[in-house]
Amino acid sequence: MYPDEGQYHWKVNKILVNNWVPVAEVFNYNPPFLQYIEAGVTLLFGGELNTLRMVSVIFGSLTIPFLYLFGKTMYNRKTGLLAAIFLTFSSYHILYSRTIMLETPTIFFITAFLYFFWLSQRCEHGTKGMIYAAVAGAMMGLSFDAKYMAGFLVPAVPAYILWTNKFNFKALINKKVLLIYLFAFLFVLPLLFSLFYTNVGFHGISYYVEGRFEKQTSTSNRALSIPIADLIIKTGEKIQEVLSWGAVTMTSPWKDIFSISAILLFIITLFYYLHGFIYREKKDSFLVISLIMVSILLLLSAAYKHYLLYLLPFYFIMLSNLAVTSFEHLRKENSYTNVFRILMLSLTTVVLLSYIVSGATSSYWDEGEYSWAKSSVEYIKNDVIRDGFEGEILIGKITLSGIVENAIYLGGLNAQSFTILKIGEKYSSKIAEVDLERVDILKPDYLIIDKDKYPFYFTPYVTEEIFKNYTIVFHSPTYPYGSIVFKKINKQQDGFSLITDGENGEISRDMFNKSVPMVMKVGEVYTLLVEVKNTGNTTIKFDVHVHSNGYIISVDDEWRNITLNKGSINMLKFKIAPYQEYRGKLPITVDLYARSEETGAYKKIDSSTGYVYLIEK
Repeated sequence: MYPDEGQYHWKVNKILVNNWVPVAEVFNYNPPFLQYIEAGVTLLFGGELNTLRMVSVIFGSLTIPFLYLFGKTMYNRKTGLLAAIFLTFSSYHILYSRTIMLETPTIFFITAFLYFFWLSQRCEHGTKGMIYAAVAGAMMGLSFDAKYMAGFLVPAVPAYILWTNKFNFKALINKKVLLIYLFAFLFVLPLLFSLFYTNVGFHGISYYVEGRFEKQTSTSNRALSIPIADLIIKTGEKIQEVLSWGAVTMTSPWKDIFSISAILLFIITLFYYLHGFIYREKKDSFLVISLIMVSILLLLSAAYKHYLLYLLPFYFIMLSNLAVTSFEHLRKENSYTNVFRILMLSLTTVVLLSYIVSGATSSYWDEGEYSWAKSSVEYIKNDVIRDGFEGEILIGKITLSGIVENAIYLGGLNAQSFTILKIGEKYSSKIAEVDLERVDILKPDYLIIDKDKYPFYFTPYVTEEIFKNYTIVFHSPTYPYGSIVFKKINKQQDGFSLITDGENGEISRDMFNKSVPMVMKVGEVYTLLVEVKNTGNTTIKFDVHVHSNGYIISVDDEWRNITLNKGSINMLKFKIAPYQEYRGKLPITVDLYARSEETGAYKKIDSSTGYVYLIEK
């Protein structure tokens, strides 16, 4: 799972737990249109990961015929067909079309908007043009509902109309234009109502405009903060990587030819359409202005590579039309001396063949940008077996939540993980930094660090301190990113440090078992009762962890921290919601950990397990 997938998956369960009533946690940051769709899918078909991913598969697949229709309507059938083929075999688009991410449904609605908008422009008179304009407005609204990134469409329409009408502002007072924005507003209205109902307001939008783009790391991640020379180089590298995704899996010299051809085609295509844009040719101007609006949004935004996916619908239409035009010219002229046309077709042929090979085989070589966690956990699992260690191990990590945990679950490794990061010091330039004190207290057996974060967090001082107790035992070469695994020197067999005698606690097994239902239904909310008693002689802090095997159960407030005096008792309540049908003996476990106030060391001191025997839809 991608980290964002885990977040969106959590929102799906939050929607079900709250019986579809809008809550702030769901509407914060991103619009939850996709999550509401997946909540419905969960109730109908279950909440397995691959079932929810099918929503993206469907949206990604439906984008292809809409791109064909857009290209056919704007230019001709050959252009639409070639553009659809490019998108079909674009391995980067394929990757995001099989994950629970917002990009694929957003691009679908954007492409649908392009098609219906151009149909409305072709029908200058009559009700048919008005109908197309209304549908285009609905698609614009739905794209914004899917992700705020689609907001670039809002200024793109008036910019196109003003440019092609030589800045005659009267052209904006047009029934079809007004109809587009009216229907866009109507389809965004439920989102706006929910934002204010949950008191989120415009926080999510301002987060994109300001917060997300202001300070991602120690320096601003916004493209405008990068020197112009570095910006050009970095932009070229990212575009080349996206347009030639999968090239590194090919053998030389073909992978180099593929990469060079992809970036050359992009440059040539942009310059070719500038001519039509300058002379206000409507088709060329519409595509170029849309590209400009996307580019402005990317310049103002954080440098996330997958945002370049929003360029693909426009670029593939432009590239396909240029390729088809070049072929038609060569055939009509019956001359093969036109160097530009021959070069254009040669580069297109190289890229198209490479796309077909990389796209058709992507499921074999592309396991996602975080597949390095899988190989790292596999190494640790084999290393633990070699050591003959049978207990639970502890893994420290520098990565987003969910990546390592998912790999641990899929790999069947008896381990727990925790982040070794802490909030940066008050006067530090970094938002987060390595918590050496926490590493020293918890003494994890292994550390998993993704390579792209290593140079940022492992300063000379941190590196020196870590290498006092750890050594590098594994480098993950997994495409496209890797990781580094550290192993503790002379690691302890107990996995946790012992705490002072007399500090203890226990779980009321009888009460916990009575609160675990034998039969549950997908989407229903249940409450577990956990009674914890301090049987020791001193005040101590406890951590209570409720979990189940796999991802059958979503647990709200998974970790609870309580401090109990000598002999005192506390009752804890945990909300759970099943999101997948299950038949069998499913354990729900509550673990109790004690933490010494003096040393901060942890120890698992009690555990209790109840069972659910059936989960129905």
